[in-house]
Amino acid sequence: MNPTESLPLFPLPMAVLPGEVTALHIFESRYRDMLEACLDQPGTNGDFVMLFSEDDKSDEVGCAVEISKVLHEHEDGRYDILVAGRERVRVLTRFQLHSYDSVKVEVCDDEEADWDETLATEVYALHRQLLVACTGDEPADAFYQERRNLSFPVAACSGFSTEEKRRLLSFDHENERLAYVKGHLERMLPFMQRAVPLWKNILGTYSLTQMAGGAESTEA
Repeated sequence: MNPTESLPLFPLPMAVLPGEVTALHIFESRYRDMLEACLDQPGTNGDFVMLFSEDDKSDEVGCAVEISKVLHEHEDGRYDILVAGRERVRVLTRFQLHSYDSVKVEVCDDEEADWDETLATEVYALHRQLLVACTGDEPADAFYQERRNLSFPVAACSGFSTEEKRRLLSFDHENERLAYVKGHLERMLPFMQRAVPLWKNILGTYSLTQMAGGAESTEA
């Protein structure tokens, strides 16, 4: 992405992280116009900017995203799409040339390019434990390799709330983000290690009950 670039704006009461893939349902006419313009002329470094916005208040930092796939185009013009986060960006100015708003943005470069390897290793280990607790499978090493940073892809698959994602986007150093992600994982891991077996037990018992027809005792 150029130091400053103009992109369409999609404000929502949610946050998306670089490296995160999320599904969107596009139904407002102005954002259908936006999507069709993006599909006609795909951006080289992102198609539009997703920015947390609620009650006429917006964050300054958001995420440039690219359209990964159009899942479904409805007959009435609505779309279901997948988008992937690309770059953390800061909004400089907001303007309107079309039915939707656009923004001039700059990429939010970290204050330092390097990060603490010990901290990154701790986050890596905690996240692997979390995924094993949730899925029963070891994650592929490829998930963690060749990453410009580790915090965003890990956070995207760690149950972060919208508020936590907004906080993560506000940090200008990978070590700050890694420390924040580590704290989240340390709180989340014991909870999931207890909750997932209980959840599986509930589902298993319910499934067996359904198989038995949900029969109740008919003793007199």
